[in-house]
Amino acid sequence: MRYAVISDIHGNLPALQAVLEDSRKQGASHFLFAGDYCISGPWPDECIAAISAISDKHVIRGNEEKYLEDLIGKDQSLWTDGQMQVSYWCYRNIGREHLEYLLGLPHRADLECSGIKIHMAHSSMDFLGTYPFYTWNSVTVAQRSRNPGSVPEKLLADIKREWDRDDTFLNAVSRLEDGIYIFGHSHIQWSYKAEISEVYLINPGSCGLPLDGIKDSIPYTILEITDDRQVIIEEKRVPFDKESYIRAVIQSGQYREANVWSRVILMEAATALEHMHFFLESVGQYAEEIGDMRRPFAPDTWENAFKLWGRAQLLDPGEELIQAFVD
Repeated sequence: MRYAVISDIHGNLPALQAVLEDSRKQGASHFLFAGDYCISGPWPDECIAAISAISDKHVIRGNEEKYLEDLIGKDQSLWTDGQMQVSYWCYRNIGREHLEYLLGLPHRADLECSGIKIHMAHSSMDFLGTYPFYTWNSVTVAQRSRNPGSVPEKLLADIKREWDRDDTFLNAVSRLEDGIYIFGHSHIQWSYKAEISEVYLINPGSCGLPLDGIKDSIPYTILEITDDRQVIIEEKRVPFDKESYIRAVIQSGQYREANVWSRVILMEAATALEHMHFFLESVGQYAEEIGDMRRPFAPDTWENAFKLWGRAQLLDPGEELIQAFVD
């Protein structure tokens, strides 16, 4: 059995389509989706429709789905802040049938193939605790990428080397029963095979919003389990026209109605590095400075904070497309 393992689509329909097409060429016959299908890209309804139409699949919820669930039954006339505009837009642009499908998904899934157990959750924290996630995630990768001479592929290779000598990580792995553990959430593609057990860890990365510093492609993973119980993990990357994606987002209703969020996300799409975390920190600092205690952040606070933060960003020479998002 060959599985395509896909996670963190975030409303990016062209990326989802590219990964589905490539995975089928790779002989995938079953699909494992590890959560976060909406919010940040302007095609949430289309992404849900594409996933729900696949017959051979296991699909679980991610953390982003909770933002939509929390809006059910709420008074939309009160949706006047700036920070949550993208969630409001997303909620309004998903068909009710697709929303019900999305919110009816389980948080975890367990299956079996050739006698090997497969466990799925959106975050590695469900299986390994908080330490591995907070050690290697999109924020730590972005911070390390600022070092002179850093190369994204080398950073990702460093993950696996560090795990091998990290006692806290190895102890967490040793507590797992044999099987395959699939998760996403960090937007960083990696996998790991334990040395002294048959434990396999798979994070396919984010096909819709990769934050691993690799700019020209999007990730997913092929998992093959043979009849004689061999486990083969292939980390795949698919070429992706990010400039066309960026231009399509700029033409979308989401870009007009949730402009600040969309512009930060497009900076992430263009650089393949985390920006939202650092922007949210900056908004919080700005709000404190002006004495604005409103949460979620008020529109003026949200927009003015972005103007200040955007001007302070150090962008690579020649990235004119990104510069347009912060001017």
